[in-house]
Amino acid sequence: MALSDQAILDYIARHPGAGRDAIRRSVASDVSETTVWRALKRLVDEGRLEVAGRGRATGYTIAGSAVVRAHLSTPYNRRPPLTYRPEFLDSYIPGKTWYIAETDRERLHAAGQPAGGKLPAGTYARRILEQLLVDLSWASSRMEGNTYDILQTERLIRFGEEAAGKDRKEALMILNHKEAIQYVVDSLDDIALRRVDFFNIHALLSDGLLTDPGMAGRLRATAVAISHSSYRPLDDAVIIGEEFDIMLAKAAQITDPFEQSFFLLVHIPYLQAFVDINKRTSRIASNIPLLKADLAPMSFVTMNDADYIDGLIGIYELNNVSLLREVYIDSYLASAEKYRILRAEVETPEKAALAYREFVREAVRRCVLEFQEFRAAEVMDMAEQAEIPEGDRNAVIAYVGEQVRGLHEGNVIRYRLKPQNIVGLRRD
Repeated sequence: MALSDQAILDYIARHPGAGRDAIRRSVASDVSETTVWRALKRLVDEGRLEVAGRGRATGYTIAGSAVVRAHLSTPYNRRPPLTYRPEFLDSYIPGKTWYIAETDRERLHAAGQPAGGKLPAGTYARRILEQLLVDLSWASSRMEGNTYDILQTERLIRFGEEAAGKDRKEALMILNHKEAIQYVVDSLDDIALRRVDFFNIHALLSDGLLTDPGMAGRLRATAVAISHSSYRPLDDAVIIGEEFDIMLAKAAQITDPFEQSFFLLVHIPYLQAFVDINKRTSRIASNIPLLKADLAPMSFVTMNDADYIDGLIGIYELNNVSLLREVYIDSYLASAEKYRILRAEVETPEKAALAYREFVREAVRRCVLEFQEFRAAEVMDMAEQAEIPEGDRNAVIAYVGEQVRGLHEGNVIRYRLKPQNIVGLRRD
């Protein structure tokens, strides 16, 4: 048979990762290996194919999102039925396989770095939590057809105020997102890519939304269907469990937080490990690597919902990550900036700043005018003499120390001091 580019592309679209020998046998067995190699090389050079591996381990996949768009131009009920392919997950080798190219990962890292330098672990996530709760809860719910707008979502999350005329299910969906996001941030030191963490996220997201509440936080044992797709996920509970564990093991070995994040966004929906709420679980879980690395989160606020769904269908039916990757990168770059600038104002002032305002003022003045440094023991004596409750003393003393170390000529007026008073002040 004659060798044609389209025949090669069609075969690789159906068999992502296929090697040169398999392509030759199936597409043009009567032509030489050299001819096939030249055709494949040309398609790679033209950007129509991507290649991974070396020698006999070389495999080819369709490059770019155009092939996914072309595939989706055929109505889903006329596309051939497709089932779960374990080789899609098996072919991913952490540290060797990359869904996101190095140059793109560098761009994402640069965009996601918070302004102002490194903070203590977990501090960044807590500072942006209030905004993230609203943004991610709204965007992820919107992607499921929820009709709350972002202001209604904010009122619901902050004040428990349901929007008039809305289905109660919509409010519950948003509040479940709030709980799941809060869980991730509160557990950031301990959370990892383990079964229990994914089960917890799914259980929080699905609270009150499943016909069978016993399926919340549990792998499914029944068949499911994907709307508007010819893809049919696994229906064997044992294999689902095995593939779930393989997925988690591979995810845990990925060192780059963006690659890890995107891997979860791809493979949780593809496996459909839960009876429902898989995409929501993947969107929350995809933020774990980013928040643990003190990077701006993926809020999904700027993501185009239709492109996201098309990208997932490209994964379901072609095992092609190109369109979803394109959507992920563009969305992250567009939304990360708002999280880079940390709030300069604290969310909740220290108790010492209000309840012990006069004591703090006098302690700071004494440290400056008498000691020329912060002395914890002397301030403790002052606190005892002032009869500050024992339970509050350590926090008050620590607060005084922070104020002394933070003094400069522009803020000494707060303690009725003058710039010359802090000349020679020791701050170590």
